[in-house]
Amino acid sequence: MSNNKIFVSYRRQDASGEAGRLVDHLQEVFGENSVFLDVETIEAGLDFVEAIDRALNSCKVLIAMIGPHWVNIKDSEGNPRLFKEDDFIRLEIAAALKRDIRVIPVLVNGAVMPSADQLPEDLKPLTRRHAHEISSSRWKYDCEQLTEVLEKIVGKAPKPAPEPKPFPSPPPKPKPVFRKKSWIERNYLWLLGGFVLISVIGLMMDVEEYDDTIEYINSTEELVDQPIYDNTPPQEPSSSAASLSGRWILRAQDGSEAIWVFSQRGEMIEFAEYNLLDVQVGSGSGLIEDGDYYADYYNSLTGISGEVSLFPNGNGWSGEAYFPSTQIILPITLTRN
Repeated sequence: MSNNKIFVSYRRQDASGEAGRLVDHLQEVFGENSVFLDVETIEAGLDFVEAIDRALNSCKVLIAMIGPHWVNIKDSEGNPRLFKEDDFIRLEIAAALKRDIRVIPVLVNGAVMPSADQLPEDLKPLTRRHAHEISSSRWKYDCEQLTEVLEKIVGKAPKPAPEPKPFPSPPPKPKPVFRKKSWIERNYLWLLGGFVLISVIGLMMDVEEYDDTIEYINSTEELVDQPIYDNTPPQEPSSSAASLSGRWILRAQDGSEAIWVFSQRGEMIEFAEYNLLDVQVGSGSGLIEDGDYYADYYNSLTGISGEVSLFPNGNGWSGEAYFPSTQIILPITLTRN
């Protein structure tokens, strides 16, 4: 068992407040487990002598707190308590003196050391112990002086283990630096879309070019299948067709006149009808059969359709225009304009 404790003995009726303040100071310096209060509050049924012995076995020093009434406090019968054999304070101090434990009288509230004739026989050696005074006016200083004496007896209190150094906090995250986006960064989606569109158009053009190439190859194959030389002489338009081409004046039996202009498209001979103001008012198309010309006719002014039959007549043509909707047959002649 460790024997470096400090035993504090006091009477509650005499110096309880001062004892409490001193114990708080000593516990702060030497640790809470290094200071032992008196056993005045021993539980009922325990042997107080044994209880005091157990307490003193772990102590090197006993502080006897002595106030102005420490000697004169009496029991219920009017007898001084210090002279009673079962008085706890007497038993504590007497046991410490007998065991040669360091006993330090501490005077508080203006108390003075009692004389030998004021004490029972077993406490008389207390008068030869040098007392330490603690006054209210210089409490802190007096307590520090007492602490220095106690450190020489029980040793200095172990230094508390240093608190673990906290882990250094991580450096603050740098604030993000926002920079202005470049034109490409702001418009990259449009650029990407344009690139895709151009790629699709290029692919479509490649497909069309491929189709044109295939069509050209097919047409070339068809040409290869044909004979290289065609001895068939080209067909010349008939003399009647050649003589019908050009500009003609049409005169009808009813006295009306118009201008017909003929042109040939392959075997088809077409004509356009103009009035004397040179405004187109009709049209038609037909074929030359056995030297005669047969065509369909439509007048855009009247909305009437008809059929035209023309036959060569010297330097001109004569014939008739038939209108089925009106059953009119109108003789006509054509002369060169």
